[in-house]
Amino acid sequence: MGASQGWKLKHDSETKLIVWFADGNIRTLYSIDWNYKFSKTKKREIGLARFYKKIEDYGEKAITAEIYDMSSGMRIAKFRRGEEVAINQNEY
Repeated sequence: MGASQGWKLKHDSETKLIVWFADGNIRTLYSIDWNYKFSKTKKREIGLARFYKKIEDYGEKAITAEIYDMSSGMRIAKFRRGEEVAINQNEY
């Protein structure tokens, strides 16, 4: 990140959240891992905490929600109707 540029969503995000809603919509969100645009550092925990709050807010409206690591593409968390569930490594 340059001194005059701020963090860029998607490009600088550590994780992404994909949500499948009961109404049929699907939404992809990218983590905001910094406190403000020109923060000197970013922390994955900040973005994950925001995702957990968002999933809690969606509750029953979100049939399935999954969090993925942006660098590896691996799924790191899965939720059904707002509740975290174990990840089955054989699922695709």
